[in-house]
Amino acid sequence: MMQSGYLETLEELELFIKKAKKVKPTKLYLNFSVSYRSNIPDSIGDISSLEHLCFQEHPRFVDEISAKIGKLSRLKILQLYDFELLEYLPESIGRLKNLEELYIADCFRLKEIPSSIGKLTNLRRLELMGSRSSLAGLEKLPDTIGQLTSLEELVINDTAIRSLPETVANLSNLTYLKITSNRELHQLPDSIGKLKGLTHLMLENGYLSSLPESIGELQNLKDLNIKNNFLQSLPESIGNLSQLLNLELTNNQLTQLPESIGNLTKLENLEIINNQLTQLPESIGNLSGLKYDICVYANPINSLPLESFLLSISKLPVKVLRG
Repeated sequence: MMQSGYLETLEELELFIKKAKKVKPTKLYLNFSVSYRSNIPDSIGDISSLEHLCFQEHPRFVDEISAKIGKLSRLKILQLYDFELLEYLPESIGRLKNLEELYIADCFRLKEIPSSIGKLTNLRRLELMGSRSSLAGLEKLPDTIGQLTSLEELVINDTAIRSLPETVANLSNLTYLKITSNRELHQLPDSIGKLKGLTHLMLENGYLSSLPESIGELQNLKDLNIKNNFLQSLPESIGNLSQLLNLELTNNQLTQLPESIGNLTKLENLEIINNQLTQLPESIGNLSGLKYDICVYANPINSLPLESFLLSISKLPVKVLRG
């Protein structure tokens, strides 16, 4: 691995790249301390040995990345962090045929992901994240994202995205999908039900008002986290998630749970704290796989309820705690 000190001028960056060309590192970490507009020069594409390139610390005044980055044919991991002035990525990123992981974080002004991203047929993990600052300029994803058929993990956090392209249905190898803290995203596309390989769907800390019925088609889903959203109801189809182990619904606006929830016989954990539930469905007594108590704290429960229900929950391996 080769790591720079804090580069203060373009000349220092050029000299460091020249040195890297001689050393031929497979991993390169670049740190910056620049207080004026600058760019990533063409020479970055000449470090042909690179498999891992990380722009790691404070490239916030860099407003352009050279298209020559597309020459890094061996590159497997690319990390772009903290480019506060960067509005566009070069289309040449699509030439990185061996790229397996792409991380884009805290690029406040980034307006779009280039359509050429669909050419990254070996990409397995894609993260678009706000951490210290949001991706507030990123309002949509290209339809070509559906061409990433090797993609296994997709993270979309703290962006301005308003909707997901229907083409996400084509991500046939996707197992992990995390969509969190996206203020303008209030619904998921119906096509999400076509992600048959999905095992983890993380939607916490969002602004979702509903879930599509097609969510019940995710037959391999084991973990569904929807806490801290604005859901008022769940689709009946949720009872079709026969492999589900974990269901987190805390901090929503749910007024009831569907009877079909009782079909989730493999469920080990159910979290429903702080909703608007006035009662629980009798079918909840069928959740024989539960390993943790069901807490109904901060719900206006007015009946825990009929004798038949009390008999039903008496068969549960856990307690229902009202607080």
